[in-house]
Amino acid sequence: MNLSAALRRTTTALIALSVVLAGNAIGQSITIASPGTTGALIDPQKNNTIAAYTVSQLLADPLLYYLDGEYQGRLATDWTFDEASLTYTFNLRQGVAFQNGVPFTADAVVFSIERILDQDDPLPLAGALANVVAVRAVDDATVQIEINSVNPDFLLNLALAYIVEPSSSAAGGTAVGSGPYTVTDYEPDQRIVLSRFDGYWDGTPELAEIIVRNIPDPGTLVLELEAGTVDLIMFTPPMEVVRLGGAGFTPMPFVAVNSAYVALNNANLDLDLRQAICYAIDRDVVLSTAYAGLGQPQFTVARDDGWARDTSVSGYSYDPERAMQILDAAGIVDGDGDGWREIDGQNIDLDFQSRGDGEWLLSTQIIQQFLEDVGLRSSITTSERLTYYDAVRLGDYDLGWFISNAQPEPPIMNGIFHSTEFWNVTQVPRDDLDVFIDTGRGTADQAARTEAYFGLQRVIYEDAVQCPMFWVEQAHVANSDLDGVRVSAQGVLLNGHQWSKP
Repeated sequence: MNLSAALRRTTTALIALSVVLAGNAIGQSITIASPGTTGALIDPQKNNTIAAYTVSQLLADPLLYYLDGEYQGRLATDWTFDEASLTYTFNLRQGVAFQNGVPFTADAVVFSIERILDQDDPLPLAGALANVVAVRAVDDATVQIEINSVNPDFLLNLALAYIVEPSSSAAGGTAVGSGPYTVTDYEPDQRIVLSRFDGYWDGTPELAEIIVRNIPDPGTLVLELEAGTVDLIMFTPPMEVVRLGGAGFTPMPFVAVNSAYVALNNANLDLDLRQAICYAIDRDVVLSTAYAGLGQPQFTVARDDGWARDTSVSGYSYDPERAMQILDAAGIVDGDGDGWREIDGQNIDLDFQSRGDGEWLLSTQIIQQFLEDVGLRSSITTSERLTYYDAVRLGDYDLGWFISNAQPEPPIMNGIFHSTEFWNVTQVPRDDLDVFIDTGRGTADQAARTEAYFGLQRVIYEDAVQCPMFWVEQAHVANSDLDGVRVSAQGVLLNGHQWSKP
């Protein structure tokens, strides 16, 4: 008998038995879970990961959604854009109340966006909304947002700007939204219990309760789904997606805009070293081994099937001989014969940061071996999810395995290279990249946007700003009896008020 299979069946059975004994089966309650030890915050505007945005979405509403390739009104019913004044005018939904009973008006929109953009305490979405010049309440039912240039991505960014009631966050309070669920129990980094808000403007939610959990170990995440203690798991380990689908569960993929790449600290690593690193890695091995082949190779920051892709930019392919030639020419050589290359006689030991879970760590270990094959030593430092993100974002690293969301239209990694972007991890602000991005975002003229995005790809490739690896086909997986769940292109779970379970 296969010992690991037997252990898996035993563990699953024990979990299922514990549920029966505890009497936890509640018909109108579901549990969703995501990997990692750091959970969502209950302030809807302070979350900054896809799993955490799902909690924000249950607690608060944005002005609009981006779903199935189109924008859908939420707290705004409709909107117009005046290109002459660079002003969006939003007509707001009437009859909406926040969870504390305060009516929703344009003043709440003004407060919410200004809170995100507060220069003394900017919130995570501040970079994405950096081109907002002013927010004005025309009347209770109308708000205007003025931007400094045409930005085709602006509405997409605004879809993650959750609106909160102004007085609720005063004096250190927790901001309250108008979403379908309210917080009734909160154990930081462990679980959040959400109860139905009967006054929700879009109809009484189907479920009485939603429990959101953090389960650090991806294997346990899967076991709990199979045992029935969890109804939906986010960011399912790739190796398990196909198997679970075959076992009767429902995979919910979101594939268009998830880019996996090797983040490079441009402040610590010179150009020659960055280029050699990009040539040294076989992306196909990482994809097939760590991600079960669920993805497409990526050679530039734009998807091959989008209009923004510059086909003249070849990108970095696996070429260890070329990597070693670059290192030799740069004087990065093994001077003492110990098998490791040196810079100015000093041993290289790259700080390779990684999340400590699942395919993230496995990818890092595979890449470490490829770097060793060309004589580059690295040391892997593992940490839980948000600690890892902070280390890379703040520059406490040399290399990092990273996954970010591109813009769905055109599918391209653009914003993360802008000097104002929260998730710019390169550590070297660059005016040339800012200009390309601002130009691409700053006009509706597709020819001008194409030229800007072609330039962005060329510079990122020539300067090895990062090493694109592949577009990841990520997926959440749910029990087959969970209905009504919709997934945005970025992976956020939407329409929580319509989720149901027999």
